[in-house]
Amino acid sequence: MKENLKDKRVIFMGTPQIAADVLQALLDADANLVLAVTQPDRITGRRRVLTPTPVKTLAAAHDIPVFQPAKIRTDYQPVLDARPDLIVTCAYGQLVPDEILNAALCVNLHGSILPKYRGGAPIQRAIWNRDRETGMTLMKMASRMDAGDIIRISRIPITEEDDAGTMFEKLGRTAGQLIQDELEPLLEGTAQFVPQKEEEATYSPIISRDEEKLDLSQDDQRILGQIRGLAPHPGAYVIAAGKKLKLLKARLEPGCQGELHTFVRLGKSGLGLQLKEHVLILEQVQFQGKPVMDIQSFMNGQGRSLPGTIAAQAA
Repeated sequence: MKENLKDKRVIFMGTPQIAADVLQALLDADANLVLAVTQPDRITGRRRVLTPTPVKTLAAAHDIPVFQPAKIRTDYQPVLDARPDLIVTCAYGQLVPDEILNAALCVNLHGSILPKYRGGAPIQRAIWNRDRETGMTLMKMASRMDAGDIIRISRIPITEEDDAGTMFEKLGRTAGQLIQDELEPLLEGTAQFVPQKEEEATYSPIISRDEEKLDLSQDDQRILGQIRGLAPHPGAYVIAAGKKLKLLKARLEPGCQGELHTFVRLGKSGLGLQLKEHVLILEQVQFQGKPVMDIQSFMNGQGRSLPGTIAAQAA
């Protein structure tokens, strides 16, 4: 970084691992990080352990002060007190109030090719919709969600092997490179901004609990898209033998092996689900209350009784 920019004060706001990837990129670029803002610690796992966010963990390891407001819309004074020159956000998880937007140049890294997929689940919905590409947009923040002027977009393909987990990893790296490339123009005040085309805007609300139910009325490709878009978390599920069965990894093969929506045995230790025109070959699943299993291990135990039964959609 240029010598005259090293004293410019940068605040980072983000929460999950994709945001920690961006924070690491700022650290690698020698940005003068004066504060990290992230969501409060959450209770996670079966043991109900209070767990810090990935951004908090990384910030603390580099002695960056951390601020964790429950509601930043009303609790934002520490951000103003830090006297930022630039605020960078990525997957923070709360709406940022105008008081912060007016305090400094605020930019956001959003996981879509804006104006497509504004909102909280752009990566998941791009995969669910079987899009062939997605991207990371660096944009100026505005009062309206994801509606600010665009600075730069980096596009990347979505392959047949990708799910939400792999795409978050890829887009985390993309976002990190993007902020490194544009950091000096942002701090110098020379970055260029292009308004979004409002007439092309689409929205991607966060995944609801109802949407975790695998919708078997969709065409076969969208069924596979829903599975990949929700994997590895929260996971799309059907009801099998009266319990939730999450389908976490699968692929399609044309053909008919049984009645529609019936589980079918494939070879000695395989399991499929008959769809309209394809068999959904299951590769990784998770029965309710059980660990994630590859299909061979599952069929050696809990899954033995499933062939010939019907996968039900939850009510």
